[in-house]
Amino acid sequence: MNKGERAICPDCGATLLAVLPVENVKHWRHKGGDCDTWSEPEGEWHLWWKERFDLDCREIGLTDKDNGERHRADILCGANTPLATILELQHSNISEEERLSREKFYSRNHRMFWLVHIHSDTSFNEFSFYSSLDFESRPRVYDGRTFHVMRWGGRSKQFIEKWKRSSTHVFFDYKGYIFYLANEQVSKYLGGPFGRGEFALYNLTPMEFINAVHGHKANLES
Repeated sequence: MNKGERAICPDCGATLLAVLPVENVKHWRHKGGDCDTWSEPEGEWHLWWKERFDLDCREIGLTDKDNGERHRADILCGANTPLATILELQHSNISEEERLSREKFYSRNHRMFWLVHIHSDTSFNEFSFYSSLDFESRPRVYDGRTFHVMRWGGRSKQFIEKWKRSSTHVFFDYKGYIFYLANEQVSKYLGGPFGRGEFALYNLTPMEFINAVHGHKANLES
């Protein structure tokens, strides 16, 4: 990619311009506005995770045949197989409405995973997450995995409650540690449903997470 270089968007056919910022990741930008309304600026965190997957799994355009709605999945592994899985990388805040819209769109013909980046921005309160971590008090075993029930450490419970309500698979990335958040379906096997601010996590390695996205050694509820 060089300054001034142009390309064509494979999804909509529009012109793309090479963007080479001094303090950010090089990327392509639509000349007349992105054709995907869910598109967000990407930084080093997004780039690092995308590079864990083959090029042909990244930025995959999908179209709803009924209404023509079009979006790009960050990662799509196992396309056209029973374990086809979409991974959405979420660094910034997202509304409940948009979360539901993305899940509805991507879950039609795929499993869907979220990887939510816990960091120091206000909307992703790192201290609240860190102060919630309790791997001693309330262990629960389900499907050969040991989950730990804990209570959100922050005053506002909106963040954790929003992700608990997801019908897909939600994972948190906190400083390179990966945690699977029990959804409502899994929680019922762990003594749930849990009260407001209560949630359960299962810790796994980054490689175990990547394997799960690929459908290897993964027996999460579909």
